[in-house]
Amino acid sequence: MDDGRKYKEDDGVPYPVLIDDLIGTVHQVYGGLADPTYLIDADGRVSFYNMWTHAPTLHKAIEELLSQGGRGVVKGGTDRIPHLLSTIADGWHGLQRGFPRSAIELELASPGMASGPFLGYQIRPLLAPIALRATPLPVAAKIGLAVGGAALLFLGVRALSGNGKKRG
Repeated sequence: MDDGRKYKEDDGVPYPVLIDDLIGTVHQVYGGLADPTYLIDADGRVSFYNMWTHAPTLHKAIEELLSQGGRGVVKGGTDRIPHLLSTIADGWHGLQRGFPRSAIELELASPGMASGPFLGYQIRPLLAPIALRATPLPVAAKIGLAVGGAALLFLGVRALSGNGKKRG
């Protein structure tokens, strides 16, 4: 309970925080994923289920829900895409709270899951503008990133192949 109060206080969380038991009784009622979001419509029904919370996807779902009068299913009802870039860019903050035990337990349970956020935190200034957006990237930015990624891939393949020349 003390950790929950500290979290709420340290992060300035204005809403009630539910503290689950160690076996995750409440968590399991809502599914086994670590970070889901449920968008509830004006009638109290689930309009959209974001299995891994992703603010830009949720933003689009909210816009669609509002455009249809606050009622009904939006964006097909469920987003199953594991949006992990934000976890890599910002997940270390949560692991630091229980460090070192949190990182050790996570790494033992799923290798790479603690070291990924640690490494991502090191390059957070580069990742944050893309990974921690509240709204979707503009189409021009998506195209620019795709072209840049393709160019890096091309250059990487070219470098690995020795520029197409045989080595003597």
